[in-house]
Amino acid sequence: MEEKGLPDSLFSALRKYPKSKELDPIENFITEGFAWLLRNKERLAREFIDYLSLKSQKHLSPKPYISPEWRTQCTFPGGQIDMLADFGDSVFIFEHKVWSNLSPGQLDKYREYASRNLKWSEGYTLILITGLARQHEQKPDLALTWSDIYIFLKHWLEKQPDDTLVRDFIDMLAEENLGPAAPVSYESIVSYLPAQSLQRNLKNISLRAAEADWRWVSDKIGFNKEAPIPCTPVKCQWGRLGFDILEGWFPGIFIGTLLDGYDHRVKLLNSHFGPDFCMILCFERNKWHHLEDEFFHSDEYSKLRSRLKQNSGAWDFHDHRFEVAKPNCWHPLYLRKSLVEVLRGTITFEEQVDRFISQGHEAIELLLAGGELEALTNRLHPIANNC
Repeated sequence: MEEKGLPDSLFSALRKYPKSKELDPIENFITEGFAWLLRNKERLAREFIDYLSLKSQKHLSPKPYISPEWRTQCTFPGGQIDMLADFGDSVFIFEHKVWSNLSPGQLDKYREYASRNLKWSEGYTLILITGLARQHEQKPDLALTWSDIYIFLKHWLEKQPDDTLVRDFIDMLAEENLGPAAPVSYESIVSYLPAQSLQRNLKNISLRAAEADWRWVSDKIGFNKEAPIPCTPVKCQWGRLGFDILEGWFPGIFIGTLLDGYDHRVKLLNSHFGPDFCMILCFERNKWHHLEDEFFHSDEYSKLRSRLKQNSGAWDFHDHRFEVAKPNCWHPLYLRKSLVEVLRGTITFEEQVDRFISQGHEAIELLLAGGELEALTNRLHPIANNC
């Protein structure tokens, strides 16, 4: 019996197929439905391939254009591919996820299989489509969300308003919360309760990490080498949670989590992945305004910026003072990673504390590796003490 209040849609009807407690078949329904549309609507398929080329910023389809064979659930030794667009001597390999993540090494198995297939002598393109951008991992050639597919098909309907099957399909995507995010989105609802404990747990990790030995930082660049380390207690302010290592902010070093970049006038590395783990260089502009130009326009600081810009390793280097239109000059330099990357693979509280400390050490060591900041502070601190 059809449930009241739900639209009478072919693809939504498919969604009502019985499911076990172990398996939700929504990924298969979406794959089969989407493949059916592409297989039976050649013009739609061609526009989709053009869309993929535009998204990837390179021409993906063969020249001249060849209509591919669209196949689903293609098994091979070691796995199963959700959807293929087989052009004969080249192929598009699609992996579809809704809310689940890729299994370890899943895309590498597809790469190995496609590389060994002599038929596809012109190569392959690996395309991942997921429910959320934060599920994008394992470096596919092109990563999309089902919301992207929804918008693509919505544009198709503007030109083909009578295409009821495409309309049914995007209706199903919307019902499954796979269309453009509403103000109260599926993601925000399911993330609400876990997020309540995030700040508390991050504070506990930061408190333990603050007990580690950070004196070596002050020995190298601290203005007041006798000040307690860290110089401030762990706290959450200005959109960040962590601690300042050096007293006086000439310069300061913050280690912790940037939860919200509004005050600091920075954007998070990837909003889909949440907060950033940061090492932030700080400067007390009110107290040291008479030395600010000499500090930031010095040869030493210029060399520091140049070195980090050329090679910051696995860290994102953000030169906030000199490379943004409206900087917060109290926080001129950042080394950062997404917090999910920093804590990836940790399970216990102790493991996460150890990771916090080791990553904090790594970022500071990178900052100090060239000796520029140590030379600069050795030169300017005596001047500041005599002011």
